[in-house]
Amino acid sequence: HGKLKADQWRTLGTTYLPISLIRLWYQVEDTNDQRSLQCRQLLEVTLSPISVVIIASSRTTSQEKADLYLNHMQSYLKGLRELFPKYTFLPNHHMALHLAEYLQLYGPVHSWWTFPFECLIGMLQRQLEETISTSFTKSANLQAFMLKDGCPQAIKNWSSHFAKLIDPQVRNTLLTDIARFLSVDEPADATGRRMAPIAEGPYKALQTYFNYVIGTPRQAKVLNSYIVK
Repeated sequence: HGKLKADQWRTLGTTYLPISLIRLWYQVEDTNDQRSLQCRQLLEVTLSPISVVIIASSRTTSQEKADLYLNHMQSYLKGLRELFPKYTFLPNHHMALHLAEYLQLYGPVHSWWTFPFECLIGMLQRQLEETISTSFTKSANLQAFMLKDGCPQAIKNWSSHFAKLIDPQVRNTLLTDIARFLSVDEPADATGRRMAPIAEGPYKALQTYFNYVIGTPRQAKVLNSYIVK
């Protein structure tokens, strides 16, 4: 069902991962076994970023918590360097060290992080995996298919359902495309809007411009010149 979200990764990393790794790696039966010792060291290094996430995502903060965050972060980077000498650190590792300062300056991260806005963006995007270009082309192809003479009537009957998916108060490309499924003779909706023809001159100019800039999607011919007013 798609990729894990940030909050799901947090739950996995702070709850299930430490419990599982402690059960697997904490009890070292053979102290002379190099692999067992390495697993124990890896466990200790892994617990440091887990502690960092728990401290950083807490709804309360203090000077002590900020210092504890920095200590765990430094321990994690030091242990990572010892276990994997050839590992190349990323800019994120450096920026994470400064988070201790932000906890002191701005308080708990819940008051200034962008997580709610990212959730809203994901909700608006409806978890679409395609690019905007691909989605636009698919929409244009569907529109052309529904307006063809050979389109089955059963599919044409669904045109009104597409219109119900969009708030009529919103002005966007998708609303304009869906409006073109409807007949110009249909009565106006509750907002008083109805489709009106564009003058032939501006319409031809717009059609020529967009065909030149973005090209006409395959089988997605412009079949009428109506917009929602």
